[in-house]
Amino acid sequence: MFEHEHEHEHEHIDAFTLTDEQGNEHHFVRLGEIENKGKLYWVCEEIFVDGEEIVDFGDTYLFVKTEDEEGNVYLDSVDNEEEFNEVVRIWEDMMGDEDFFIDIDEEDTEEN
Repeated sequence: MFEHEHEHEHEHIDAFTLTDEQGNEHHFVRLGEIENKGKLYWVCEEIFVDGEEIVDFGDTYLFVKTEDEEGNVYLDSVDNEEEFNEVVRIWEDMMGDEDFFIDIDEEDTEEN
């Protein structure tokens, strides 16, 4: 992700790339962060890019966020259905009338 200093107004998108267990890269934007029962979750939407330009948006995913001792961030799928549904309800309450659909990511992923 590139950062720059400026004094003009435009929205910055918090975009990042995850590499799955098979070595495939997936690009996401973070829509929000939720804390529940001592865990942090990221709600993310997959994006499709051409160079540095977003050309399309994909599904919305829920990941549980963890960090190791060195500050490396890891995002994993939420395997427990009850936990998943509880966090999705919190997200839906936060978003109100916005339409976001969260899919279960079948593969664990690790941030590059």
